[in-house]
Amino acid sequence: MCIVLDINTIPNIFNNESKEHAEFKPVRDWIIHKKGKIVYGGTKYSEELSKMRQYLKLFLLFERINKTVVIDTEAVDNIQAEAEAMIQHRDFDDPHLVAILKESGCKLVCSVDERAFPFLKHQLFFKGKDRPKIYSSSRNKDLLCDANIAECCLPSHDTTNEQKKILELTD
Repeated sequence: MCIVLDINTIPNIFNNESKEHAEFKPVRDWIIHKKGKIVYGGTKYSEELSKMRQYLKLFLLFERINKTVVIDTEAVDNIQAEAEAMIQHRDFDDPHLVAILKESGCKLVCSVDERAFPFLKHQLFFKGKDRPKIYSSSRNKDLLCDANIAECCLPSHDTTNEQKKILELTD
């Protein structure tokens, strides 16, 4: 399974002190202990992530142990521009997520921004079964499965003991 993490969910996933951590701990556990990989890319996502300095080290660790898939910045930026041209709406403030999903073929996005949900699955961007699924709380933990592993995330395997040792500080 690979997943695009909306920036607003990163503290809920990786900060044990977050009041919403229990709802997002399954995502964390799937990434740290199982086959999960984080998919991201593009200028806007990189800018947003750079403002969350406390999580940059974690992302670097994930990259080191092959738990991330970084999508080409130019491709994501181009699709983002196309998406922005297609829909101008005050609630459509995450076209970069649509672009990451579309370019990567990732089947899952984690977000708590309910305003974004209709756009993240909009028929203009995704056709039929290709529409991504949204993890918004632990009630969606059944989405964290092998069926949601996108091609860009292959090969995918459970985290090895060696990889877990590298992540020891985050667990």
